[in-house]
Amino acid sequence: MNLTKILAGLLVVLAIALAIMAWIMGRQPQRAVAPAPSSINAIDTNISAEASKPRPAPMHDVVVTAKPVAAGQKLTAEDLKLVSKTAAVADGVLSAEAAVGRTTLTALAADAPLLEQQLISGLSLQIEPGQRALSIAVKEPMAAGNHVRPGDFVDVYFTLDSKSNAADDKLNVDTQTRLLLARSRVLAYGASNVEVPPPTAAQRLKAQQEEEAGNKGQRRNTGNDQRSQQSANTAVLAVPLDDVERLTLAEKYGQLTLALRHPDDLSVPEAALFATLPTALLPVAGRLAKGETLKGADRSFAGLRFKDLATGAAARNTSQSSAPAAPRNQLQAPRQQTVQVHQGAAMQTLSY
Repeated sequence: MNLTKILAGLLVVLAIALAIMAWIMGRQPQRAVAPAPSSINAIDTNISAEASKPRPAPMHDVVVTAKPVAAGQKLTAEDLKLVSKTAAVADGVLSAEAAVGRTTLTALAADAPLLEQQLISGLSLQIEPGQRALSIAVKEPMAAGNHVRPGDFVDVYFTLDSKSNAADDKLNVDTQTRLLLARSRVLAYGASNVEVPPPTAAQRLKAQQEEEAGNKGQRRNTGNDQRSQQSANTAVLAVPLDDVERLTLAEKYGQLTLALRHPDDLSVPEAALFATLPTALLPVAGRLAKGETLKGADRSFAGLRFKDLATGAAARNTSQSSAPAAPRNQLQAPRQQTVQVHQGAAMQTLSY
């Protein structure tokens, strides 16, 4: 009886121990089953194959010439095309639309990338057709006290002194001041131009504040800008082609004065009210139609004499000339007068 109780107790203890072990084993995570060596080799092979495949390079749109383009040619849409390249072109034109209408600086081969430095830029693009950029010497008293800025409009006055160099030509020239050019646009004044204008008031104030804060580099740059503006000794004006020789002669023999004017003031002299100055060279007789005059480049090629600019000589007829008129002081043959004298039946004719 006692033995039976002892066995029953042992079985109960064993059952409890087995239950505890089962509970503990149930809480532990299952260990991953190691793959077979053949599976590992297959996975490594696939990874190596994917890594060895070449990746596609990124493509860039590049503007190139569709055909050979000569230097000095204005680009059209037919001259350009867009291609894809694996490498971007440094300083290349961003789009074909931005290049259409611009002029080439050098000759370009077909399929050549179009670069910014291959296109004309600068003051030449600020000149309207029929104009020329002409530089003149300026001084503070004759240039609105150095208050002229690039982009302003000025009137150019010409002052001629009778004691100036004109006396060397033995011309009887009175002291005079005339409006030579009206509403000429200033393309450059000193070191500043319409593409690189001088600093604004806000920029100068900011530079002054940085100078006070101890920015020595900015102080030097600001000082250079101010000195270059104050020491300006040249101005570049946009001048009509027909007036280039007038301005050149006036600067050589007289004194020029720049009068600053409001940009909204569009008034200019009426040239038709005054006689056209004669040219230094005359065209071949018969080449011009009756009443036709030289214009544009032909007029500039014919030139202008200083004496005509100074005295305002009347325009000469440039058509085919007729026979020269006799001088006023040429002596003419005296006209004979006759008288008849009657003495009775006799009559006598006398000349005197």
